[in-house]
Amino acid sequence: FRLMNPALLDPNNHVPEVSPDDGWGDAEGFIPEATAGAAHVLPPRRSVVDRSPTAAVAAVENGLTGLRIDSNLTRGGSTDSHLRLEVQEINGTIVRLDPLASAPPKVPRQITFHERPASASGGKKPADESLQWGLARRRPTHWILGAGAAVAIIVILGMMVLPAINAPNAPRAVPDAKPFVEEKIEGIEAMNLMLLKQPEAQRIFRSFATAGEVDKIVPLVRDGHSLKPMLQANWRPLEIPKTWELAADTKWSVSELAGRPCGRLQGTFPDHSEFSGYFINDGGQLRLDWKATIGFGTATFGQLEKNLGDPSEIRGKLSRAEYYNNIFPEADYQSYRLVSPDREIVIWCYARRDEAAGQVTAPLFHQNEVGGEFQRPRKITLRLAPGPTGALPNQWLIGELLHLDWISP
Repeated sequence: FRLMNPALLDPNNHVPEVSPDDGWGDAEGFIPEATAGAAHVLPPRRSVVDRSPTAAVAAVENGLTGLRIDSNLTRGGSTDSHLRLEVQEINGTIVRLDPLASAPPKVPRQITFHERPASASGGKKPADESLQWGLARRRPTHWILGAGAAVAIIVILGMMVLPAINAPNAPRAVPDAKPFVEEKIEGIEAMNLMLLKQPEAQRIFRSFATAGEVDKIVPLVRDGHSLKPMLQANWRPLEIPKTWELAADTKWSVSELAGRPCGRLQGTFPDHSEFSGYFINDGGQLRLDWKATIGFGTATFGQLEKNLGDPSEIRGKLSRAEYYNNIFPEADYQSYRLVSPDREIVIWCYARRDEAAGQVTAPLFHQNEVGGEFQRPRKITLRLAPGPTGALPNQWLIGELLHLDWISP
């Protein structure tokens, strides 16, 4: 038996000692009387059973067998002979049926030769046609020569008749006509010569931009000696280093202004600000137009905004506007916007519709028939005049259109 844990022993409640009268070895003494008579209810001990087919059949007949689950299959005896297949042997003889009528006898093939009929094409063999089919045939030489002669005759006759056909449309001599063709040719030659002067224009503009004294730019600009006092009063160095070179993508364009070719050089300074240099031939030499290049005006736009300064020569970008008031009614005036060359300040300009300035300025801004918009702003040089009493300080009258663009003819 298993010893008990000493930690669980209770000195006041312990198992008594084993005495010789204790019945520990007799298990039957512990069966209670109430259950002593129920010991025969236990099932009998199983014994080996005969599992042969004969024993199984006998057990069934005696009714001693209940539900039995067994892997042994009961095989049938000689009483199952009626379930077997019957095999009937058939001999190998074949029964043939003879036809009622005999087959007809075979007739030998007879071959008869038929001669080919004569061809209707005059003896031309088809074999020859198959050899020449798809090949170019040579035409007789006299046909080729005749066709060439006919074409030549038609061309010569057409050339002979052509002057008579064009005689009514021939130009007639006009007495005392001006040689406009020669003048046009001379203008084209001057434009072509100006196109070739881009390297010289770049050299002049580089010297102008890097100059530090007025005396160095006087020989470069147009009418430099007469403009020297104005240059001393208004010119300021651009403070561009001497090592500066114009970019390779500098644009050079040539246009005609009042019958004279003028060039325009467009590019950027080292600080990426844009410049436009105007050039013109002055005494056979290429010169820089200083006024057009800097957008010179006799008054600054800061002064014009306050109704101050000399407005006799003002350069800017002019465009149509629709700003009117009681002083400048739309029935009598046409409104315009004038933007400063540096695009910083805008003033309002008005031209009377019945005066020369208004009649010259209005055609410069035609309305687009498709979109209804007016033409883009244009560079222009104007002479302004103060507005009437009651006008705002930044409202001016257009006194005269000096010239289109900023360069003077």
